Amino acid sequence: MALFLATAAPAAFAGEPSVRPMERPHGQPADLSLANFFATGWDEPWARRSRGEGTPDMSLLRVQTNFLAQLFRTDFTFQQNTRTAKLSDISSLSGTLEYALNRRLMLAIIGNERWFDSRTGADREGAALAAFARIQLVDAPSSSLAATLRVGLPSHDLGEKETVVSLALAGWQDLAPLGLRRTGLYWHVQEETLAGPTARGSRRNDFTFAVSLAKTWTRADDFFGNATTFVETYGRTDLDGADRGRTLVTLTPGVRATFAHRHIVMAGVEFPVTDPRPFDRIVRLTYIVNF
Repeated sequence: MALFLATAAPAAFAGEPSVRPMERPHGQPADLSLANFFATGWDEPWARRSRGEGTPDMSLLRVQTNFLAQLFRTDFTFQQNTRTAKLSDISSLSGTLEYALNRRLMLAIIGNERWFDSRTGADREGAALAAFARIQLVDAPSSSLAATLRVGLPSHDLGEKETVVSLALAGWQDLAPLGLRRTGLYWHVQEETLAGPTARGSRRNDFTFAVSLAKTWTRADDFFGNATTFVETYGRTDLDGADRGRTLVTLTPGVRATFAHRHIVMAGVEFPVTDPRPFDRIVRLTYIVNF
């Protein structure tokens, strides 16, 4: 994580606005950076930066979002052909309410319901809650960087006992200056800790990462605005426990589009890349409505 901070810092300080907010062209808000972290954005009402027909910065499926928003997001996943003797598939439905208080700080709450279909014995289902806070570190025309602190409570219906605490950095970079028109590079790195009683040999800490490349094909004002194809690589490494050092990597191709300017739909299929392979595929569907 320190490496990503070091590489992101020059761009962050380079994002320092050269003019005052009232002098920003086309009514754009002042750039946010690490250099003006305590001085700019905290007393400004939240507003998404308009990128016109340039490269959009958007939320995707596996990589964490790097900007603040005011929206409600619904995610459905179906994990198929789980490679265990006990489970045949797992379904999950979650709803996330995100609300930016200003240009620097956003709070969110998540409700989740999971269903475990058993090959033998009774099926199980359970609900859980989580919450997170996101701080915008950088918001510039061609780059963005945010930090997210998340706390996930266990589902007692499913016999879980661990509270999951994570800290992540997520970023976006416009690749248009490299000749890749309307193409964005996304990434996140995250440290995750499981607090509470765990089974003997279970992991207590892990590290996750994701890298995504997204290409936008339509204009923002088309019926399916900013129609985008993307591919995401996601990985998780266990830092302790019986499987210390084990890394699971997956690949998720997907599509995304906006309609009626406020509604977003996304879909993707996640495939395992490295062994051990706990599943064959995961179908992911997402619907977002912006306030």
